[in-house]
Amino acid sequence: MVARRQFLGGLAVAAGTLAACREISSGDSAERPERAQAGASTELDAQALEDILVGSSYLGTGGGGSLSEARELIAKDLSAGLTFSMLPVEALADSDRVACPYGLASLAETSADMQARLDAIENRVEVPVQAAFEALERHLGQKFAGVIMGEIGPLSLAEGLSIAARLGVPALDADTVGRAVPEINQHSVKVAGIPLTPIGAATPFGDEMIVETLGDPTRAEDILRSIAVVSRECGVTDSPISGRLAKREGTLVTESLTLSRRIGTAVREAKAAGSDAIEAARAAADGYLLFTGTVAGFDWRDEDGFLVGEVTLAGTDGFDGQSFETQVKNEHLVARRNGAVVATCPDLISIIDVESGDGIVNPGYERGQRVAVLGFRSDPLWRSEAGLEVFSPRYFGYDLDYVPIEALNERAS
Repeated sequence: MVARRQFLGGLAVAAGTLAACREISSGDSAERPERAQAGASTELDAQALEDILVGSSYLGTGGGGSLSEARELIAKDLSAGLTFSMLPVEALADSDRVACPYGLASLAETSADMQARLDAIENRVEVPVQAAFEALERHLGQKFAGVIMGEIGPLSLAEGLSIAARLGVPALDADTVGRAVPEINQHSVKVAGIPLTPIGAATPFGDEMIVETLGDPTRAEDILRSIAVVSRECGVTDSPISGRLAKREGTLVTESLTLSRRIGTAVREAKAAGSDAIEAARAAADGYLLFTGTVAGFDWRDEDGFLVGEVTLAGTDGFDGQSFETQVKNEHLVARRNGAVVATCPDLISIIDVESGDGIVNPGYERGQRVAVLGFRSDPLWRSEAGLEVFSPRYFGYDLDYVPIEALNERAS
């Protein structure tokens, strides 16, 4: 039922201008710690934010939430007078502390019985993710100096940026994945051997919890999933790490917002010039064109709360007569062209709408839709033994060994 960091669309819908204004005061920037390199953050204006969101739709690999809802959320925040900024990880002081706020929700529909039960309970909290963030600050007795992005995907990223802006702190130019993923286990801090605990959790119903310790790190997924199952959604803040640990190589995927922005800028400029926006995005991220075609079919089902299925494409524009298929668990995990594997997780597989130039979020396909498929290399930390333990095709039950995307494909020109 739970998709990791499938950020909560309710924030974009429910958190209007008045709510945003109320929350500006709750994140008193005067209480925030001074950073080692004052002025190191970069302000993000409306155009920069739009470019970042578009770029994140390419890196989201079919997950990370709706691009339209992400745009709506950021537009409301800008209208409410919130300001956004981005901070390089290296600008943190060793004694600073940062944390990763995100939401857990289901891509699958809630059953009628469960929906009726939840509808009967008063929703006391508009933004559970923010409630979890602030609960963890109170528990630790320290204000966070910045927000770690949970993953790179449109609504995931928008909510992380929004929470940072509401609290008056910068968003780190870093996340814990470098893409969108199905589970909490695909988490760079965890792979680096650093505890995710203590973890703050909050529900729309006013429930707040602190998970102080975990007997086994894999229990985080099960415990937080159970909270979201009985609450429809759950705000979470984990990985309250020091600036020293954040700067250590392999703890975070760094410059991921910068990469998103670079892709989005390339797409925008190519559109303005009347050139190929998808090729511009591929070049900006040094990726691979895996396929072009039309959507021939798709099949979706709910398996233990995850959106599981396949997308099939029929080739066009140099791929005529060929077929393409991706296997999905919330995100695209395995891609085959004419039956042969051309990319697998942890590398990135994204299906892009040719007309709009935006990445498509599962399950938003229409038969006959013109699409292109791009592949990108994962961050090196996922290619390590510890990374592949939780992010290889075999981890998700596929009878495949991981082979880097560059070994499976010739470099696109």
